[in-house]
Amino acid sequence: MARHYLAADLGASSGRTIVGTLENGKLTLKEMNRFWNGPTEINGTLYWDFVHLFRNIQDGITLAKKEFGSGLVSMGIDTWGVDFGLIDSQGKLLGNPVNYRDARTDGMPAKVFAAVGKETVFAQTGIQFMQLNTLYQLYSLAQSGNAQYQQADKLLFVPDLLNYWLTGKMAANRTFASTSQFYNPVTKNWAFDLLEKLNVRTDLFAPFADPGTVLGDCSGLPVVNVGSHDTASAFAAVPVVDGEQCAFLSSGTWSLLGTELPAPVINDNVLAANFTNEVGVCGTIRFLKNLSGLWMMQEIRRTWAEQGFDCDWIEMAGMAHKAEPFGFFINPADDVFIAPGDMPARIQEACERTGQKRPQERGQILRAAYEGLALLYADTYETLEKLSGKKMDVLRIVGGGCQNRTLSQFAANATGRTVVTGPVEATAIGNIVMQMLAMGDIATLAEGREIIRNSFSHESKTYHPQDVEEWQSGLAKWRSIVKAGD
Repeated sequence: MARHYLAADLGASSGRTIVGTLENGKLTLKEMNRFWNGPTEINGTLYWDFVHLFRNIQDGITLAKKEFGSGLVSMGIDTWGVDFGLIDSQGKLLGNPVNYRDARTDGMPAKVFAAVGKETVFAQTGIQFMQLNTLYQLYSLAQSGNAQYQQADKLLFVPDLLNYWLTGKMAANRTFASTSQFYNPVTKNWAFDLLEKLNVRTDLFAPFADPGTVLGDCSGLPVVNVGSHDTASAFAAVPVVDGEQCAFLSSGTWSLLGTELPAPVINDNVLAANFTNEVGVCGTIRFLKNLSGLWMMQEIRRTWAEQGFDCDWIEMAGMAHKAEPFGFFINPADDVFIAPGDMPARIQEACERTGQKRPQERGQILRAAYEGLALLYADTYETLEKLSGKKMDVLRIVGGGCQNRTLSQFAANATGRTVVTGPVEATAIGNIVMQMLAMGDIATLAEGREIIRNSFSHESKTYHPQDVEEWQSGLAKWRSIVKAGD
């Protein structure tokens, strides 16, 4: 008998609800609805539209129940990281959650380090330093005397907030909490000492809940605590065989490049490389680095559309292919590329700032963005192998970005490794796998990954390295130009 599971998967640019059907050992997917997600600026603040998101999730539930009836056995939610809502003592949301790209965290990391020291923060959390992390958002609220922060009774991370609205239960999912930079992956508790030293409230947090457990009920439908951080779900869906030594890349608006480890790695070398130890599903650690992803291409496309030049992803890739290779070098991880804005102009300015000419043609701008990402992957890949002690001959790319053949081939060329792509809907699939575990339909993550291999092999593509010597020369030049100012 077929079993049906509903995954609500919310990325930083779009959301969707997808039903996964398990029948005869194979999983198939059917999209219920898809909807826009992104920042809305109001009076200088970037907000998420949570009423819009929740309404669309409810619509997805309604559509799934109508089509699959009693065969729909559970649902789960995964989202982007770090952001949160504040709840008052009556259980009401105090204000629309603020987007992590908002300027309120500008300058906050330096203030935190002045108060407690960068080494102290890393020793207690093992998390990569990014100014968008929840720690700096909360510190900003504490420093400014924000009224909502002072009035709040609870802080709920974004998937936990949506789960609360569905079930009435407040819980903090560890996979998401670990992205905050005030969760300790060694003690498996909040880094209370760190927060106290910063005079940040420690009474806001809900009890922990682990992925693969039933959180509550939504009108008769069990709501499962999945890998609620979307990268945790994406990593769960990498169809790796037990014992296989490979790197994982979850490719979308962000690129998350790393591997799966049994325990966190927190030492001076990891701190210096700015890697992160996030909690994965089934007791794993996502040892990785958060890198820029297709955000640059999205903003390039949006900017050009506003200027009257419309192009699709295939046309953009074609323009990049026709441009001369290794003509311009940028670091997509540079903070200047984080916020929304005129990305082509920022790329031109970044080239000029590093002593290069300004790329003038659209193809040159795109080539710089594509090559910049691939070379950033290669640089990070080498560091990943050193820090993890693992030799990894294959890079497995999952998520929507794995459909970008130009970037996948460039990644193979730059790393000198074979790239294997798929599945595309990795976050939704990983979400569903954890629902299967919670509902007793599979016994282990390895069993779920075997189902994924058997179900989505048709999506998989393999890219072998090409022009390796030229790309190695390009990597050396990239390092000399863009890393000199780091």
